[in-house]
Amino acid sequence: MFERWRAILCVITALSAVHACPPECTCFHDVPSVHCNTPTLDHIPKGIPSNTTLLQMKGTQLRVVRKGDLAGLPLLKILYLFNNTLQTIEVGAFDDVPAIVDIEIGNNQISDLPPGVFRGCGQLQTVAADGNQLTKIRQGVFNDLTSLQAVRMGNNKIETIEVGAFSNLSKSIIFNLENNHIREIRKGVFGAPQGATQIQLQNNNISVIEPGTFSAFSKMYMLLLDNNVLSTITGALQGLDTAEIISIKSNQIVALAENTFRGLHKLSSLDLSDNQLGTITGQVFANLSSLKSLDLHNNKLVRMDSPLPNGIGQVMLSSNLLPQVPPLPGALDMLDLSHNPLESLVQGQFSHIPSITTLGLSGIKYFIEKGTIDAGVFAGLGRLGTLNLADNKLTRVPSEALGKINQLDTLNLAGNEITTLHPSDFDNQTTIRTLNLNGNNLTSVPEAVFDRLTRLYEVDLSDNPIVHVGPGAFRGGELFSVHLDHTKLRIIDGTAFNESVEVKWLQLNSNYLQFLPGRIFKPLTFYGDLLEFEDMTNNPWACDCQIYEYAQYARSQAAVHLSTIKCAGPGNLTGQVVRKVPLDAFKCDCPHYSVPTIDTRGSSAAVPVGQGALLKCKVMACPEAAVIWTTPTGVSLTSDSQHPGLRVLSDGSLVVVSASSEDSGTYSCMAANYLGKATATVNLKVTNGPQTTTDTGVTTTRYR
Repeated sequence: MFERWRAILCVITALSAVHACPPECTCFHDVPSVHCNTPTLDHIPKGIPSNTTLLQMKGTQLRVVRKGDLAGLPLLKILYLFNNTLQTIEVGAFDDVPAIVDIEIGNNQISDLPPGVFRGCGQLQTVAADGNQLTKIRQGVFNDLTSLQAVRMGNNKIETIEVGAFSNLSKSIIFNLENNHIREIRKGVFGAPQGATQIQLQNNNISVIEPGTFSAFSKMYMLLLDNNVLSTITGALQGLDTAEIISIKSNQIVALAENTFRGLHKLSSLDLSDNQLGTITGQVFANLSSLKSLDLHNNKLVRMDSPLPNGIGQVMLSSNLLPQVPPLPGALDMLDLSHNPLESLVQGQFSHIPSITTLGLSGIKYFIEKGTIDAGVFAGLGRLGTLNLADNKLTRVPSEALGKINQLDTLNLAGNEITTLHPSDFDNQTTIRTLNLNGNNLTSVPEAVFDRLTRLYEVDLSDNPIVHVGPGAFRGGELFSVHLDHTKLRIIDGTAFNESVEVKWLQLNSNYLQFLPGRIFKPLTFYGDLLEFEDMTNNPWACDCQIYEYAQYARSQAAVHLSTIKCAGPGNLTGQVVRKVPLDAFKCDCPHYSVPTIDTRGSSAAVPVGQGALLKCKVMACPEAAVIWTTPTGVSLTSDSQHPGLRVLSDGSLVVVSASSEDSGTYSCMAANYLGKATATVNLKVTNGPQTTTDTGVTTTRYR
């Protein structure tokens, strides 16, 4: 009888041990796991259920894990001790958890892992010690961990890895040692055959990698050595016969020996960008038969004669010092030569590479000096889909050169000096989907200018001195995104979007808009499909009668998702939300409301070269109208514009500071308020003689 009761008592005791839970913890019996995340907790609690497989302590005051702290947890597989104040783990701390698979001790204050700390953890697969204070990885720390697959020790202060520290880890897959202070990688650190496929050593201070260091890796797939201080890699890559991705960007490599990449027959991606390479000659890359991508951008290359493998698809050579286009194989898909002082680009320059789909030719010396692009440069590129021509000081769209391309999808003309656009600029470009004209000298968006671009999806006109957007400026059933931010936009026609009902992304922020036509957005919400994003902030919105119609529309259900714009004035309306201001508050002090009229009498009609000219545009309107001048060359200006040699005065007059023969021609003055607009023209003749005449006529066209 006694033995029977003794057995029952043992069962009850065992069940109690399984189901009991320390008061500082939360136990999940179905998993089973235990979370002890009490902020004031400074030790591993006693009485954790013996069947626990996962123990978590996060955000506590735990400082030390001692031998015996994990006793009674023979089934524990996962130990999470991250985001604590942990400083010390004693040797023997894991003696009682032989089933442990995953130890995560990241974001603590551990400065040392003593040899033998993981002894007895024969099933351990992952050690994550990121974000601690480790300064050294000692030999013996990872001894006999034959199942270890991942070592993550990034974001520490590691300077030294002792020889043998990672020996005998045949099942390893990844070593993550990024963001440390490692100075050298010595041969023997990765001793014996290794199975790792990834080594991440970026963002360290590595200046030396001893030859043969990585020879132990028979399954290496990826090696990352970015952001170190290597000046040479001769011998460093020896034995990486299986590597497919190697990145050594942002170092100080000055030269490549012919045997640098010997034996890397599976290498498909090589990144050597942001180094100090000056010349590459000989057969450096010739034997890389699997190479598909080579990145050499932002070096100091003045010569690149090394033949490239015939099967390579992508070559990045931007931001170097190349005076000539280097020898290139005929199967390239992507080529970037941007920001090089290329001295010549002849007709059919790339015709021997008909497979190119992406070509970068931004910031090219030859284009910058000519201000244009020769008509035949792109001949033979029948598959070209993306073309970057930014920063070339182009004064117009290179339509003749573009006419040789018939499948263009993306055209980047940002950062040039293009002043005007014409529909003929885009002849034969019906396939363009993305057009970037950011940062040019465009002053207006004329009517129908994009009509030929029937598949246009996105157009970026931001950071141009645009003052006016004309009627029907954005046509096309597929146009989705329009960027008109950070311009000098003063007037936007109420019908600008009438034929672009699919626009759902519109940026009008940081301009000079004071009012909007009342139903300008109606075409964009006509079918109930509201704008997904629009930004009209940082404009000097004047909450007077001119914005009344828009304020009325902004209260409708169709406009419910339009951004909240605030009044910049007048008086007590400053800072108030437009859609919340009572409609009867939108008033103008006008005895008689009127569409603008223009008087140009008193304008200079003829002036000699070098003398100033004054072109009058006296506007009568109430409320006050915005005045926009357009020059014979198509440049549009307001009083907010800053254009060399031209200035619009506060009274609407245009000053030609020092006339030249190019200033001769017909000037147009437009005045617009919410009631309508008027235009008038003035003819200016610049002569070689001393005579000055004054125009006495008035020519005005008014329309609503």
